[in-house]
Amino acid sequence: MNKNEISLKNRLQPLLVFVLFCCWFFSCKEKPNNNSNKHLFQENISSSESNDSLLLQPDINIELNVDSDPERGVWQNPELVIKKLGNLTGKIVADVGSGTGYFTIPISRVAKKVIAIDIEQRYLDYIEDYKLEIPIEQAEVIETRLTVEDEPNLHTDEVDAVLMVNVFYYLKNRTDYMRIVNDALRENGLLVLVDFKPGDMPVGPSKDKVDYGVVVDILKNAGFTEIEVDEESLQYQYIITAK
Repeated sequence: MNKNEISLKNRLQPLLVFVLFCCWFFSCKEKPNNNSNKHLFQENISSSESNDSLLLQPDINIELNVDSDPERGVWQNPELVIKKLGNLTGKIVADVGSGTGYFTIPISRVAKKVIAIDIEQRYLDYIEDYKLEIPIEQAEVIETRLTVEDEPNLHTDEVDAVLMVNVFYYLKNRTDYMRIVNDALRENGLLVLVDFKPGDMPVGPSKDKVDYGVVVDILKNAGFTEIEVDEESLQYQYIITAK
């Protein structure tokens, strides 16, 4: 090796050491950050999945659209309930307490418009996501509307029919609430109210169920007149129609 080669090697050696040191330094510095980010990301996913499974899944299992919940279809008989609303061609329907759209979705196939009303934004978000999967003509029929517990967020003479399924036993100021519902119905508008019969049953709430006789009295006080009760068509629920 000649003197020039030795001189070049001596000059390059410190540079090589510096480069190797930099590589080692940044490798050590980046590695913990990557692991930290990955760990936080996994925790976020785990937390999200846990919350969804605890808060959202039980309700979705009950309240998904008709086609994807055959077990509820057996006792709920959604086709019969929807038929109680009458001919929906050209009609605007409010599905009060819509959940994730168990009735909203099938109603949207026949009505001019259906307003899905609920106090839970996450349920309405589910419906909005579902709208992306159905034909645009059907999606445009569906409106989601957030409300609060003590009123249905309906306007005077806004709808031709109101459907309330498994909602009444939740209400506190029931007479006032149903007055708003009555006021929202147009002339000859129809209310269809479905709720659980009192007694021990494998579905529905374990307490706070309201006898249909109490419901009828409240509807009368709220201004409804033509009231009919069907306690035979459904095994666990009664159906009340009122104008």
